[in-house]
Amino acid sequence: MNLENEISVEYYNDITEDTRYIRETVFVTEQGFYEEFDEIDKKSIHILIKVNNRRAATARIYKSDDNGKWTIGRFAVLKEYRGKGLGLYLMKKVEEKIKEQGGLIAELSAQKQAEKFYLSLGYKPMGEIYYDQHAPHIHMEKEI
Repeated sequence: MNLENEISVEYYNDITEDTRYIRETVFVTEQGFYEEFDEIDKKSIHILIKVNNRRAATARIYKSDDNGKWTIGRFAVLKEYRGKGLGLYLMKKVEEKIKEQGGLIAELSAQKQAEKFYLSLGYKPMGEIYYDQHAPHIHMEKEI
C-alpha cells in the first residue's frame, strides 16, 4: 500500500453495514454467489480494513475446534483496492487476531482462482477440489 494512505483496522462481533457492503459487492454482485450471509456471522470476529476512512476489505474468523483451529472466511477486497498489497495486509491482521485468540492453525476454503495468493502466504492445500455453489474451491491450512 502507498504509505500516504491512512489504513485502519476495526474488529466487530457481528456483521456491520461496511462488511456487508464489501461482501455483497465482491461475492454477490461480482462473483454471483447467492448464499452469502449465514448463522456463522453471529459467532465470528469480523475484521474491517479502511483506507483513508473508506471501507476497503473484510474477512471473518471463528474458532473451528477446541484444538486451536480457526477458520478464515469471507475474505474480500473491493476492486479499487486490489493489487496494492491490501489482501496481504488483511491476512496479516487476520492471523494476528487468530494468534491473539489462542489459535494455532488457520484454515480456509480458497477459491481456486485465489489459491496462488494463499500458497504465497504459506497455506497448504488439503484434499481435493470441490464446488461451493458454482465455484471450485480447495481447503487450505497453515500453522501460525
